[in-house]
Amino acid sequence: MSCPGLHCPGCTGGQSLGILAGVVAVAWIADETVQWVAERIWWIGGTAAVCFALAVAASMWLEAWADRRGARFAAAHGILSRADLVAPEVSKALPLSSTPRSAIGPAEVHLHFYGVPDADQATIIRQALSGQAGDAITEGT
Repeated sequence: MSCPGLHCPGCTGGQSLGILAGVVAVAWIADETVQWVAERIWWIGGTAAVCFALAVAASMWLEAWADRRGARFAAAHGILSRADLVAPEVSKALPLSSTPRSAIGPAEVHLHFYGVPDADQATIIRQALSGQAGDAITEGT
């Protein structure tokens, strides 16, 4: 009687032997690969370091080239950047005033009536808006 598992060579019909051979082959290839890498670790590390340095140098050169190309294009087409027009300002410390100020200032209301005649604007602005904060205070006094 054969069982469905791969736990023993007797009941798998010889499949475990093939799996064991595959595992041994993979282990041997890994061992040889590790030895090859270990023997050449300085060459591999040196090559990686040189590639990294070349990549950094190439990216810096390409960035500088792109900046020069952009500046030439802007000069040819009369394009100025904000940095060309605005000089950096030196920040100065402002003197503190001696008069105390409240932390919260009065509420500012901005009303804009575009296209409405001046007389109508004044009428609209003077209308009482119900439900506003402070209505109860002004009505009680």
